[in-house]
Amino acid sequence: MKVNITKVRAEASVHFDISGSVLAGTIKAGAPRVETRYEIESPDDPAKVAAMLRNAKNGCWVRAAVANPTPFEETLTLNGTAFVLD
Repeated sequence: MKVNITKVRAEASVHFDISGSVLAGTIKAGAPRVETRYEIESPDDPAKVAAMLRNAKNGCWVRAAVANPTPFEETLTLNGTAFVLD
């Protein structure tokens, strides 16, 4: 898909929060909101630019990992020995 983009300005902000206590073992981090803003200039038809932006959005691995729960697969070792967290 060829789209003539003459200028792009992009900004992303992630809002983080944290609750609980490290000492009590109840710490919980979160990122309840991600904001993005794009300022785009293009001489092409807005529908063509929109189609390109949809493809970019739908093909973004970071967006997919944040928006959809992604399981972590962890392997831990302690002093060279397999280690499992409770």
